[in-house]
Amino acid sequence: MAKRKKVDNNKTVRRIKEEQLYDVAVAGGGASGMAAALILARENPAIKVALLEKKDDLGRKLRATGNGRCNLSNRAIPTVDETVAFFESIGIPVRGDESGRLYPYSESAATVVEVLKHRLMVAGVTCYTDAAVEKIDRTDGYFSLHTASGICTAWKVILATGGKAGPSYGCSGDGYALARSFGHHIIKTLPVLTGVCCDALPADLKGVRAKGELTLWRDGTRIFQEEGEVQFTDYGVSGICVFNLSRHLQYVGDARLSPYTIVLDLAPERSFQSYFRACASEPGIKNMACVDFLSGIVKRPLARWILDQAGIPEDLRFNECDEAMLSKMESTFHQMVIRPQSVMGFKMAQCTAGGIAGEEVDDRTLESRIVPGLYFCGELLDYDGPCGGYNLDHAWRTGIQAARSAALALSLEGGHHNG
Repeated sequence: MAKRKKVDNNKTVRRIKEEQLYDVAVAGGGASGMAAALILARENPAIKVALLEKKDDLGRKLRATGNGRCNLSNRAIPTVDETVAFFESIGIPVRGDESGRLYPYSESAATVVEVLKHRLMVAGVTCYTDAAVEKIDRTDGYFSLHTASGICTAWKVILATGGKAGPSYGCSGDGYALARSFGHHIIKTLPVLTGVCCDALPADLKGVRAKGELTLWRDGTRIFQEEGEVQFTDYGVSGICVFNLSRHLQYVGDARLSPYTIVLDLAPERSFQSYFRACASEPGIKNMACVDFLSGIVKRPLARWILDQAGIPEDLRFNECDEAMLSKMESTFHQMVIRPQSVMGFKMAQCTAGGIAGEEVDDRTLESRIVPGLYFCGELLDYDGPCGGYNLDHAWRTGIQAARSAALALSLEGGHHNG
């Protein structure tokens, strides 16, 4: 019998005993790993399942998703009904917002974690915490997962250890090393869904938020465009549309990000050309300084930035602007140039781009094409989606897919049940 030690937060810490053999061991107690373990045990109670988590509790990163609300899927995803059905089957109904994002009805990520933990316990899954998998061997048809506290053995293994985004939650990319040890290749991993560090933005823009349209250009070719709110920070820009843009930034040799230009349109829905002309003759406006006039349209730091990029002195009287200046002011309003230098690192990123090479994984079963009985799911795979529930949906879906494949394989092999 495994020893249990109660800790202050009522979590149960289990110690791995070397002689314990499971049908399936799931490495990683995040969204994908918990979904996989639950599907395995719930759909075939004869399967003996172990779930190994490196941190002291399950679902650490999941608790922080969707600003604590758990944006678990999106109506635009073709398989969304399957995700909704999974959650409703475990007692978590969902609700959506006007943009198509789906949340648990409670809008509480912590509640989702606690429900999943309870369902795992009821289903009979053995959960080990503080059990980082350091090495995996395969001998005589079964796998040995080495941890600091002992060795867990299993006939099948599902790797759900996550990527590198969010190291404070235990996401350090150790699953890639485990995959490499079995001969797998890793597509270069990069932090995405993160802020972008920019060159020479005015210091007084820090803290300003502005709605607009972001366009990313590379050597004159448009490669991304999205409307949303841009948040100016001490390092550059942030916000959902910036996060989505970050997925398209890739370092180009020594040139790094210099081939890229970000253009911000502060008013994509209208032109101000005729409005500027009319205001230039208004008695209450024409004698205003240009910066004071533009501050009636956008926040003052943005007004200064527009005039700086347009090459117009901010204290110039508005009625002193000739036609060329008004035209330049208008065009600059729609073409604020931002020069990206880098993206924020994995500490700030929500997701990891890159991962286990797709051609080395069976896309139907998620089983390794190199090592039979080894499955991958979640962020370890070479997938990254935009903000809005896409990445979390991918975690649920691939965890469920890998679990069902492993369970079917055990059944076809006649089972290795330990009960």
